[in-house]
Amino acid sequence: MLKHKLVEKTELKMIKHSVITSLFVASSILGIAGTASAENLVTVAVNESEGIIYQIDLDNRSEYKTNSGWRHVKFWLSTKGDPRKHAAIAACAPYDLQSPYYEWDWLPNGGGYPEGTIAGNIARAACNN
Repeated sequence: MLKHKLVEKTELKMIKHSVITSLFVASSILGIAGTASAENLVTVAVNESEGIIYQIDLDNRSEYKTNSGWRHVKFWLSTKGDPRKHAAIAACAPYDLQSPYYEWDWLPNGGGYPEGTIAGNIARAACNN
């Protein structure tokens, strides 16, 4: 009787181990286990003459207000096909953009970038999405 119970327990452990292993393998194949949260990269502007597609990571943004009360958004900017992301800041009224890597700086006199320009479209997307 005791031997029968030991065999039964061992069989149950083996079955449990097999099921868990199978689920782990299946989830790994499907990309479920061990993945970080997916980035929400959104295409926000296209420089057609140079073939550059700009994307922002909507999952990693933070907002703050300056001492003057201006709303700013910090975010990551990249180009499609480039795994690197670069820091950028958008001002939300008027729409202005600062990104040292891409050589955008605040426009003088607080005018902001117009809608339809690459920098203007990026700033609007960072502020409004």
